[in-house]
Amino acid sequence: MRTRSFIAVAWIFSFSLVACEDILEVPDISGQSVNLLAPSDGSVLDDNSVNLNWEGVEEATGYSVQVASPNFENAAQILLDSVIEMDTLGYLPNQIRQHLFNGNYEWRVKAFNSGFETIYSSNGFQVNGDKDFDLTPPNTPQLISPANGSDTSDTEIGFAWSREDVPGTVERDSIFIYSDENLQELTTKAVGANKSYTTTLCAGTYYWLVRAFDTAGNESGYSSTFNFTIND
Repeated sequence: MRTRSFIAVAWIFSFSLVACEDILEVPDISGQSVNLLAPSDGSVLDDNSVNLNWEGVEEATGYSVQVASPNFENAAQILLDSVIEMDTLGYLPNQIRQHLFNGNYEWRVKAFNSGFETIYSSNGFQVNGDKDFDLTPPNTPQLISPANGSDTSDTEIGFAWSREDVPGTVERDSIFIYSDENLQELTTKAVGANKSYTTTLCAGTYYWLVRAFDTAGNESGYSSTFNFTIND
C-alpha cells in the first residue's frame, strides 16, 4: 500500500513538473531577425510624415523601434525610442508613424518576448519633403472652468480653458469628459471652439481634461485633470 501511494505521489509530482515546464517555456527568437519593409535602405522620401513598416516576427510579443539622425553610429539626436507591445487581445502592430524634418536618418527594429530578443535590423533613408513642415506641437491647455472640485445644480455645463497659440498650422482642442477618477469611462469626447465647449450632463461627478492638436498632426501634452459635481 505504501509503495502504491509513493508511486501515485511521484506520478503526480512528475506530471506537475512537466505541466509547469510547458507553461513556462518561452520560444527562443534570438536567432531570428526583423525584416524591414519601408523605408528601404537608401530610399529618399518626399513626405515628412514617415510610415515605418516591418514584417512581424512569429512568437514575438513586442518590438523596440528607434530613429536616429543622421545615424546610430554618429547620432546627434534620437528622434524616436518606442516600445510596442502586444495587447490583451493578442494584437501586435508592426508599423509606426513618425514626423521628421528634411534630413538623413537611420531606423531600426528588434523583436522580443519575455525571455529572448533579436538583434536590431536597420535601414538608412533621407527625407526631402516640405522644408517648412510644421513639427512644433501646440502648447498644453490650462483648464479654467468648471473649477476643480466645484459643484453646481445646472446640467448645462460650459467648459473653458486657455492656451497660447503657436504660429503655423491651425490648432484645435479635444475635450475629454469621464465619469470616473481613473479616466476609464468616457462620457464625452468633442472638439472645442475658441477654447470652450458646452454640453448637457446628468447628475454625478465628472473628470475632464483637454489636449490640443494641429492640422500637421502635432499634439500637445494632456492638461491637468479637473473634477466637478452636478447635484441632484
